[in-house]
Amino acid sequence: MNTQQFDLQASLNHFLNAECLALEAKDIEAFLWLIDENVDSMHDFLQALVQTKLWASWSIDRNPYVSMILSVGKEIDRLASVHAAPAFHSKKHMMEVCLMLSYFLMHEDECIHANSINSAWVSSSLEKWQLLLAAAAHDLGHPGLINATPGQLEQHSLDLLKELLTNSAYSSSMVGEVLKVLEPWVMATDHGQYKTLLERLSFDPPAHVDCLAMLLVESDLAASVLPKRGQELTNRLVQEWAGPYPEKSIALQNQLGYLSFLASLQFISPHSSRSGLPNILNNSLSQLRSPSP
Repeated sequence: MNTQQFDLQASLNHFLNAECLALEAKDIEAFLWLIDENVDSMHDFLQALVQTKLWASWSIDRNPYVSMILSVGKEIDRLASVHAAPAFHSKKHMMEVCLMLSYFLMHEDECIHANSINSAWVSSSLEKWQLLLAAAAHDLGHPGLINATPGQLEQHSLDLLKELLTNSAYSSSMVGEVLKVLEPWVMATDHGQYKTLLERLSFDPPAHVDCLAMLLVESDLAASVLPKRGQELTNRLVQEWAGPYPEKSIALQNQLGYLSFLASLQFISPHSSRSGLPNILNNSLSQLRSPSP
């Protein structure tokens, strides 16, 4: 990262400005591409993120999650230095998930003030930090493959996180407590569980754990529905699958495959709705369905 040309801290504070209204898709895309082009270190990115005014506003006493999150960042950088990173499931993806989670959580107070949020969706400051750790670690050690069994890769990431935290001298009881909280959220990022999660969230009232799981899932999916970046990310997934899954890779190159994926999505959290993601998704679908001039 060239700090003389790009001020990561200032840029994050500008993007995560709680006084701003929901951004247009092009503005979110522009910022994500800016991060892509200027930030190489996951640790540096996370260090700047946790020091933003937004995350500082959610401070908790003796916060252990900052050091955990930064440890994950260092491990992601280490793994990227010894193994070729997958084209899609790289640190760039993990950065955008952490960013979109922060962006969604930023709108929670607006939802509360507007009385447009069920209490099951409201997160405490502690839960926000736990969600950020989950976002940073949800694809830890991702090999660029598809689950052979449900939750296989998500469980692998949790196992690596357990090993990392244990080796970082956290007590076994603390590690156990953290993983107990994070497990249902991280496991929910298996896209094979998406429809079931949506069905559970149709219950009234929804379970709090499912609401927070969906916040992580929507953060994982958000960049893929942006009109230009979504297609770029699809191209990255095509590259990632070209070796192990050539037939799936070829099928994904067909725009109908991307259209079918987008059509299966819903952004139902009050946070994403307040952020304008349902409209962004609908606009992206309309563009794909419209014949090219």
